[in-house]
Amino acid sequence: MTYIELKEYLEKIADQKFALFSKTLSNSDYLVLGVKNPVLRKIIKDHKNDEELDPKNFEIGRYLEIDFIYFGLSLIRLGNSKEQLQFLLDNIGLAKSWAITDTASTFLKKISFEDFYDFFLKAYQSKYTYLRRMAYILALKEYRNEKVLKILPLITLREDYMVMMSEAWFLSTLAISYQNEVFEYLKNLDDLVLKRKTISKICDSYRFTSNDKNRFKSLG
Repeated sequence: MTYIELKEYLEKIADQKFALFSKTLSNSDYLVLGVKNPVLRKIIKDHKNDEELDPKNFEIGRYLEIDFIYFGLSLIRLGNSKEQLQFLLDNIGLAKSWAITDTASTFLKKISFEDFYDFFLKAYQSKYTYLRRMAYILALKEYRNEKVLKILPLITLREDYMVMMSEAWFLSTLAISYQNEVFEYLKNLDDLVLKRKTISKICDSYRFTSNDKNRFKSLG
């Protein structure tokens, strides 16, 4: 399958009603064809070894579904996690929606903490919004690892909304394993937007008791 054939196929199976729904969720200026993620994942799986479908020929930054396949196909073809992380450092800044960063992470092979932390240090202060978001999306996978606590002082405040949301997601997930540490962090946090969004996510989670939630609510 060539890139042109891929695009024509996506246009053929597109659902306009789903496209309108997805466009609202994508929070971006991507054009949305209207193809569901399971279909896109199947295309990636089916064409993993299809040399004719070369991501280098893709038109990037215009269609949500094309970028989804571009990142998924590129990542799944790489041999190890180090190569995948370098690919993300070099390319994920081109992403224009959380839908790309958050799904791209599902194509990654197992990453050592050392490799994750090296990626985080290179990504979290990038000029690219979605590379910074990617840093926290990968941090989610480390929420049980005590070593990940050392990124708490590095969290950049007054962030873009999409990055701030990933920070809140990370903090609320980290609290599952390290509630006291996250509580103390929020207690001393001046950024009320990040603090309140994190508390809101904790209160929405079934993984905290009512007492836990009330404890965090006391932080305001």
